[in-house]
Amino acid sequence: MTQRTVRIQLRRRMADEALSAAAEQVEALLREAALELRPFPPFPGAFFTMGVEVEPDGLHDNSIGCVIVTEEGALRELQLSFDDEGPAAFLGANDPVSMRDETLVELEDLSPRDRLTLAINGLEAISDQLEQQPE
Repeated sequence: MTQRTVRIQLRRRMADEALSAAAEQVEALLREAALELRPFPPFPGAFFTMGVEVEPDGLHDNSIGCVIVTEEGALRELQLSFDDEGPAAFLGANDPVSMRDETLVELEDLSPRDRLTLAINGLEAISDQLEQQPE
């Protein structure tokens, strides 16, 4: 490996560390804001999940699904599905609510840049909700 390659990798690693530190700070602000938002809104179209949607604007990883801020201020991916082979379907339930599965999944392996972007976008979404509430 050449010295130039080492310098390039070092700068990239230092940039990632700076972005990670910034993400941690914004995530702390996000948790604080989310705890202030009461009552916390239900996620539109969800039956069991409370959450505020985070816009994906600026993300580099296009495989990330629907991200929400939870009541505790955590960023999670909301995965919705229908269990048409589970106990409710087996028992003949025609109620789509009983067959609906809403799962909050921890976001893993995010790049520092995407982590910071989601934290900023989440803080904006929560702040917008707070501004709409009467004091």
